[in-house]
This record gives sequence, structure tokens and C-alpha cells, in this order.
Amino acid sequence: MTAVFLMSMLFGLACGQAMSSCIPTEYTMHIERRECAYCLTINTTICAGYCMTRDINGKLFLPKYALSQDVCTYRDFIYRTVEISGCPLHVAPYFSYPVALSCKCGKCNTDYSDCIHEAIKTNYCTKPQKSYLVGFSV
Repeated sequence: MTAVFLMSMLFGLACGQAMSSCIPTEYTMHIERRECAYCLTINTTICAGYCMTRDINGKLFLPKYALSQDVCTYRDFIYRTVEISGCPLHVAPYFSYPVALSCKCGKCNTDYSDCIHEAIKTNYCTKPQKSYLVGFSV
């Protein structure tokens, strides 16, 4: 009986992780600088999806760090840099952004990720758009 229970638990854990769908997903962002004349629309990839999580019943007796849940986060990524057109000479015209190469379910690392889920209030251009022309890895 114990072997059957243990095997069913292991099977459930394996299926739960396999059913997680944390993958690189296409994302469009709009970049503006107050001092620059144009807006830049960038197509990139971010990590998005569902990760298997479990809620522990004994929350009152555990320290806060033990209650964190897995999120869909970057496994491998690179930074790309683009130049925003129409910037005055005293303003740096470069903007760097991450490109997700692969994703994983795990703890959110605040060294390179924004771990707070907030709605983006303005993901659109208020200035004329320029085509994405210059891009290089940093």
C-alpha cells in the first residue's frame, strides 16, 4: 500500500511540473524618452505562463520566506540595445531591454526581474513612431 501511495505521489509531482507552461512569449513594448522626438516600438520575448504551485496549510507556523511560490521567470536571456531617434546631444539615446531565450518555473530573482505583477498603465506611443533600425547585444 505504501509503495502504491509513494508512486502515485511521484507521478502526480512529475505530471504537475510537466503541465506547467512557462515559455518565451512575444511581447511588444513602446519606448519613449521625454527629451526625444520619437517613440520606438520593440518586439521582444518575455517569460509568461503558468507554474504549478502548492498552498501550504500551516502558514501561521512557517517563516515568510518559506511561503514564496514559483513564478515563470528567465532561465537564459540576453540584453539588446536600441537607439531612440531624435534625441538632443545631451541625452543618451540608447535603451537596453531583455530578450528571453528560455524560461523556467522558480523563485523570482530581483537582481534581473521585476517580481511584482502590476498592470502597465501606458504601453502605447504618444509621440511619432520611428522604425527599429539599430540593435546590438551588450
